[in-house]
Order: sequence, then structure tokens, then C-alpha cells
Amino acid sequence: MELPRLQTLYETYQNEGLTIVAVENRRDTERAKAFIEDKGLTYTMLENGTDEHDVVENIFGVRAFPTSFLIGRDGRVMYYHLGFELGDEVKMAEEIESLL
Repeated sequence: MELPRLQTLYETYQNEGLTIVAVENRRDTERAKAFIEDKGLTYTMLENGTDEHDVVENIFGVRAFPTSFLIGRDGRVMYYHLGFELGDEVKMAEEIESLL
């Protein structure tokens, strides 16, 4: 499960400028709220079906979840990940460090 491992990255790098925005795709608000509370997730979460989701889908072309983008301070997509497996957070941490 990628979201709790992203929380660790967020806690490590948020003071250096890392922002995480996650989009919940199942349209199950109550389940998502319970999961967020249970896992102690503190970064920004959006729900599928909102205008923000439409931007994620239409501008970034996201059709599969999880999909991750690391975007530089200049707004350009610097790294892209389709899927998230155990250990991917290590590579992502290296990429984040290269951008900060």
C-alpha cells in the first residue's frame, strides 16, 4: 500500500518543500475518510469526481491508479511512476532529493 509509505516521505521532506496530493479513485468517501484517519495521513487528499480530479485525469492523462508524478518547482514533470511496489519509496526518495 503506497499511501502510508508516501506519508513517511512527506514527513521527511515537507519542510524542504515537498507537497503530496493524492487522488482517491473509488468514490467511497466514508471508506477513504476512515483509511486516512486510521493511517494518520496528513497530506492533501482529493476525491474522484471533483474538478481537481478532472484536472489530474485530463492534464496528466491518469487512467490507472496508483500513478505518481514528481513535479519540479518550475512545474515540469520530472519523474513518473505507474504502480507502486515495496521499495519504490527508496527510489522516489532519491528522486525527491535530486529535486530539492
